[in-house]
Amino acid sequence: MAINNPAPQKKSTLDTAANIAIIVVCAIAAVVLIRNQFFPPRPQGPGNMPQIEKGEKYAELKGVVPAGANRALVVAVQPGCHFCNESMPFYKRLIDERNQKGSQLKFVAAVPGDDAKAQEAEKFSAAGTQPDSMVKLDFAAIKVPGTPTLLLVDNSGKVLDVWVGKLDDSREKEVLKVL
Repeated sequence: MAINNPAPQKKSTLDTAANIAIIVVCAIAAVVLIRNQFFPPRPQGPGNMPQIEKGEKYAELKGVVPAGANRALVVAVQPGCHFCNESMPFYKRLIDERNQKGSQLKFVAAVPGDDAKAQEAEKFSAAGTQPDSMVKLDFAAIKVPGTPTLLLVDNSGKVLDVWVGKLDDSREKEVLKVL
């Protein structure tokens, strides 16, 4: 008995195109899944946040230099920042040396909110010093990557220099030179 096998039919061009499209979509999905599994997106953090840089000008900083002054050292601090607390003796030294030299440079403490003002004022007082003024600033708007951050700014809001974090001796000397 002979088995009747029909001759294989030619696939249509449309079937072939559909199969190729399915393979391409599956390949893209596989690449995306593998990438997300083994190379997850990096979360926002100090290492990959936009950072404030010398020469940048910010409207938010224009008003922080006290009236009559040309420049100010603005220190961005916030409650709960242990590096800020550990840096208080240096900020006292900064203010003391500025006063001894008769420098016109102002020292401004910047905090992220009104509720932080009282807490930070208390910390400066406990360290035996007071900033010339204390202002509320939106740290994200001026690209402060973390606290503490010291900014040397002029009265136009231009950043003349930046120091981020708790400073070592050599970086403290850099800051003291601007007095």
